[in-house]
Amino acid sequence: MAPNVSVPMNFGRHLLNSPTHSTLELKTNNGAAVCASSVILSFNSPVIDHMTTTLHLTSVDMEEFSEDAVRYFIDAAYSGESPPISRVLFRDINKLANVFEMSWLATRCVEQFADIAAAIKGPSYEDFFFLFEEAAFVLTNLKSREMVEIAFTKIQSLNGQQDFISRYLENLSYLTCQQLDLIIELAGTKVEFVVKPLTEQLTSSLSKGETVVPANCKYLLENSELYLCHQNNIEMFEKLFDVLEKITNESLADTKWTFQLHRKSVVKRGRQSKSLVGSSTSTDRLEDVNVIPNLFHTLDYSMTFDEVVDWLGKSEQVTNLMMFFEGLWTWMWKNKNFRVEISPQLLQSIYEIKEIRKWNRIMDHWLNFDRHDFHKSNFFGIIKADRRFCSSAFEKDRWISLDGQVHSFSGGQYSSILSLFEKETKVALVCSTTVNNCSKPGKCGFILKTVPAKDGANIKLCTDPIDYSDKIHYHEEFQAKNMHISIFTTGTKFTNLPLSWCGRPEFKSGKVCWNVPSDMDYTQRKWTIHLLISLRDDKL
Repeated sequence: MAPNVSVPMNFGRHLLNSPTHSTLELKTNNGAAVCASSVILSFNSPVIDHMTTTLHLTSVDMEEFSEDAVRYFIDAAYSGESPPISRVLFRDINKLANVFEMSWLATRCVEQFADIAAAIKGPSYEDFFFLFEEAAFVLTNLKSREMVEIAFTKIQSLNGQQDFISRYLENLSYLTCQQLDLIIELAGTKVEFVVKPLTEQLTSSLSKGETVVPANCKYLLENSELYLCHQNNIEMFEKLFDVLEKITNESLADTKWTFQLHRKSVVKRGRQSKSLVGSSTSTDRLEDVNVIPNLFHTLDYSMTFDEVVDWLGKSEQVTNLMMFFEGLWTWMWKNKNFRVEISPQLLQSIYEIKEIRKWNRIMDHWLNFDRHDFHKSNFFGIIKADRRFCSSAFEKDRWISLDGQVHSFSGGQYSSILSLFEKETKVALVCSTTVNNCSKPGKCGFILKTVPAKDGANIKLCTDPIDYSDKIHYHEEFQAKNMHISIFTTGTKFTNLPLSWCGRPEFKSGKVCWNVPSDMDYTQRKWTIHLLISLRDDKL
C-alpha cells in the first residue's frame, strides 16, 4: 500500500519523461503505450496502487480511453493541477478519475462541469446537448446525480426545456431508457414538452403509411404522466390519441395498448380531482402528486445576486415566497456574502415578483436562518419588518406550523438529518388544534415518508388510510403541492437547513452524502421539521 501522502501534490512534471522513474505502461485506445511512475500514480489512485503493489502488474489496460485523456490523467497526478478540460476529452478524463478513484480529480471534473454550465449565457442546443449527455453518462455509469442537477438547473434557468426536448427526441430510436427517463424528469409537470414532438413524429409516420408505434415512443408515453397533459392541454392530449388510434388500427394488440394507455391517463386524471383518501386500491398510494415539490434543487452559485433574484423570481421550481428567500440565503452562504445591500429598488422588485407569482406572505420568524450570521447583514432584518412580505406571530395568515418527531417503523428518535435518507422513514405530524372542527378520534395530522438516498432520496405525503392508525388521521385539506419543508436544528446556533437548494442526498461508498454548506453541522445536532402548509387550494 502507498504511504499516506496528501494529494493533489506537485511531484514535478520534470519526472514525466524519465525512463528511470517510468516503470508502469498504460495502453491507450490508439495502441500507444504511455509510461509513467507507478509510485506517483499509486499515491493518487488506490486502484493503481492495488494493481502494482498487490497484483505486481507492470502495465495497465486503458484501451477504452484516448491517449490525450490518459496523458492528462498522468499529468494531473504528477503536477497536482487540473487545467481546463476540453469538451472532447471531458468524458474520458471524468471516467478515468472515477474508475481509478482519483477522488480529487473527480471532484475537479464536477467543478469544471459546473464552470462550463455557468459560462452558458443563452439557450443553445449544442451546449445543452453536451450538459445533458455528460450528465446522463455519469448517472448511468457512475450512479451520481450531481451533474444531472447542474445540467437541469442551467437548462431550466434559460427556459430551454421545450426546445431542447423537441430536438433531442429527433433521434428517438437511438436513445436508451436511461436517457428517456431523464427527458421525462427534465420535462417535469410540463408533459406536453414530450407529447408534442411525439405527436408530430407519429403524424409524420402516418403520412408515410407506417402503422407501428416505435418502442421508445411507447416507453415515453407509458412512463409520462399523461394525465397532466390532459389537465393542462386537453387539445394536445386528444390530438395524440387521435393519431395513435389511426396508426394502431391495423393491429389488435396495438389498439388494445392505445385503449389501455388512454384509460389509465383519464382514470388517473379523475382520481386527482377527487379525494386521495379512500381509494379502492392501494397501488396509487404514493403517486408523484404526493411528492413534496420544493425539495432538492440546485442553484448556479456563479450568478450575481441580481441574477439570482431574477432567476428565482422566474423559475418554475420556486413554488412560494419561503423557497425564494431560502434561495437567496443559500446563495449568500455559499458565496460567503452576507453584506448584500437592500435598496428600495430591490425591495420593490422582490415585491413585484411576489405579486406576479401570487405568493402568500410568510411568518417573520421563519426567516431566522442563522442567528450567528445575521449581525453581518440587515438584509433579512429589513425583509422581516416589511409587512408586504412577512406577518408577525400575532397575525393570522393561511399558514400553520407543525413540529414533528421522526419515527422509523420500529420507533426511535434521530439526531442526524442524514438518518432520514438511510432507509425508508416515517415522520408523523399532528396539529395542535382540530381541522374544520373535526370530531374523529385521534389527532388530525398526516404522515410523511422518505425515500432512501440509494433509491433517489425524496419525501412524500402518505394519503392511503393503510399508513394511518387510530392515533392520527389524514384530511384531504393537506396536499403535497401546498407544503414546504424546512429543517431547523436546535441549540445555541439556530440554523435553517435549506432543503430546497442543496441538491439531492446521494448514497456513496456505503453512506448517505449531501452537498450542504460545509460549515453547517447537519450530522450531529438534534433537529425538528418545520412544515409550512396552506390549507387553501392556492399558491403558498
